[in-house]
Amino acid sequence: MLKKLIDSKNELLHNRIDKCSEDLDRSKLSYTLHENMFHHEGCGLAANQIGIKERAFVMILDQEFVETITCFNPVILKSYGKLSMQEEGCLSYPDDIVNVKRPDIIHVKYEDEGGKEHEITLQGIASRIFQHEYDHLEGIDFTQRQ
Repeated sequence: MLKKLIDSKNELLHNRIDKCSEDLDRSKLSYTLHENMFHHEGCGLAANQIGIKERAFVMILDQEFVETITCFNPVILKSYGKLSMQEEGCLSYPDDIVNVKRPDIIHVKYEDEGGKEHEITLQGIASRIFQHEYDHLEGIDFTQRQ
């Protein structure tokens, strides 16, 4: 189901989202997130950006092969390496491009659609996308990272 992006001033984007609901249909939410991310031409999309109060996001993991993952209850466990500055955009702020400094390498944990826990290390653009979407779930927007 296609959904509109909520206004950037909406309270849902500025408050931390708690753990996913126990009765959440994860497959349905994953499908909705994928459908909307591609419709809105993003490389990631958090559930709260489309008005869904669940701690989940979808992201393109591999740009070349357009491999995606949906992360439920994500956690950044550790960051490594230098901080790098790079321009970022955001579907919730379509007119803004901001230079954001983020760690280049992160080790993360998340649950998949079936509730199985995964731990992976991300670097480069995948690391940046994960951190950007994670920030949405923490109630932080990228303009606060300037």
